[in-house]
Amino acid sequence: MKKVNIISLGCNKNLVDSETIAGILASEGFLLISKPQNADIVILNTCAFIDSARREAYSNIENLLSNKPEHQKLVLCGCLPQREKSTLFKKYPQIDAILGSSDFKNISDIINSLYTSKKTIMHVSQPRFIISSQPKLFSTPKSYAYIKISEGCNNHCNYCIIPKLRGPFRSRRMEYIINDVKNAISTGRKEVILVGQDTTLYGIDIYKKQVLHILLENISKIQELKWIRLLYTHPAHFTDDLISTIAENEKICKYIDIPIQHTVDSILEKMGRPSSKIIFNCIEKLQRKIHNITLRTTIIVGFPGETEEFFQKLLKDINNLSFHWLGAFMFSKVRGTKAYKLTDSLPSTTKQARYNELMETQQKITLNKNMEWLGKKIYALADTSNFGHSEFQAPEIDGRIIFTANQNTGSFKKHQIRQVKNVYDLKTA
Repeated sequence: MKKVNIISLGCNKNLVDSETIAGILASEGFLLISKPQNADIVILNTCAFIDSARREAYSNIENLLSNKPEHQKLVLCGCLPQREKSTLFKKYPQIDAILGSSDFKNISDIINSLYTSKKTIMHVSQPRFIISSQPKLFSTPKSYAYIKISEGCNNHCNYCIIPKLRGPFRSRRMEYIINDVKNAISTGRKEVILVGQDTTLYGIDIYKKQVLHILLENISKIQELKWIRLLYTHPAHFTDDLISTIAENEKICKYIDIPIQHTVDSILEKMGRPSSKIIFNCIEKLQRKIHNITLRTTIIVGFPGETEEFFQKLLKDINNLSFHWLGAFMFSKVRGTKAYKLTDSLPSTTKQARYNELMETQQKITLNKNMEWLGKKIYALADTSNFGHSEFQAPEIDGRIIFTANQNTGSFKKHQIRQVKNVYDLKTA
C-alpha cells in the first residue's frame, strides 16, 4: 500500500481540490499520512494567483526536494503547473509529475504511471473539468466544510489571472453539490461554506439563469444543517430573489463576502470592475433588506493611477460603508494580465503605508462592531474545544469566539459574550 502525503497551498477553493484528491486516492487503496518524510508520494497542490503565492510554492518545492528520499515521488498540482508547465521541470528536474488545475481527476493514473515508467509526466490540459460526484475527504475541523459550487471565472478583471489558470465559469450540477453537503453533514459538521470564483453567478451556464437562491433553498432542507455561508459574491450579480432568500431563510448566515476592490470610478474602470454606483447600490440594498447583515470585503491598494486624493476618498468610503470585516492586498503586477502593461508608478513604501493606514482604519470599525456584542447571547459553533465562530465570523479569517469552558467540537449553542479580547477575538462567559 503506497503512502501519500498531500500539502494544500492557497485558498479554500484549492483546499476542496485537495480534499477531492484525498478522496480519490483513499477510495483506490492509497494510505494517506500526515508527514511528507514518511510518504512514498508527496502531492503539492499549488497556488499562483499572485507573486507571493508563487514564492510560497517555490519555497515548498525546494524544501520538499531538499529532504526527498530517493524512492519518493513528488507530484505538483494546481495553478502553478497550469501557469508554468514544462518550465517547472527545467527549474526543478527532481519533480516527477505535474498536473494542471483541472487534471487532479487523473491523479491515481498519474501516480501508477510513475511506477511503470522512469519518465517524468506532464499532464496539463485546458481547464474545463468540473467536479461531479468524486469521493472527498474533508480536512477542515469537524464543525464546517467548504463546498465548491462552481469553477473558473468569466469576469476577467484586469489584474487577475484566474480565468487563464482556472478557465471559464462553469457551475456544478445542483445534485452533486447537495450530495457533497449531505456527506459533510453525515460526518457531524453543522455548517457548509459555499465557494467559487463568483458564487452569485451560479447556474448561468447550465441552467441558463442565476439560480443560487434555488440552490440555497434546496440545501437548507437538509435537517441537521445549521448554517449555510456564502463567500466570493460579486456586487453586479446579486438578484432580488437571492437577497430575499438570504433575508428570509433562517439557515442562511446573514453574512456576505462581497469584494469591491476600490471605490474610485477611474480606478475601478482600470481594474475592469463594476462602477462605484453599482457597488454602493448593492451594499445599500443588502443592508436595507437583510436584518443585521455582516459584510466582509476585499480592497486593493496602490493600483496604478491611485493618487493620494483617490486613496483618501477610499478611506472615507470605507468609514461610511462600515464593513464588519475587510482584507486588503497591495497591488503587484502579474504577468499575463491586462494590468501588467500599466505603468506602476507607486513605490512599494507608499503602497505599504496606504495598506497600513487602511487596515488601521478598518480595525477601529471592526472593534466598534464587535463591542456591540458585549453582554449578548449568540450562537457559536465550536471548531475546537477552546474556540469557535459565530454567524458573523467566517472560520479561519474573521476572528474567534474563545470559550471560557471547554466545548465539544461541533457543538452548536448560545454563549454570552463577556469580553472583547482584541480586534478579532471575543470571549464567552
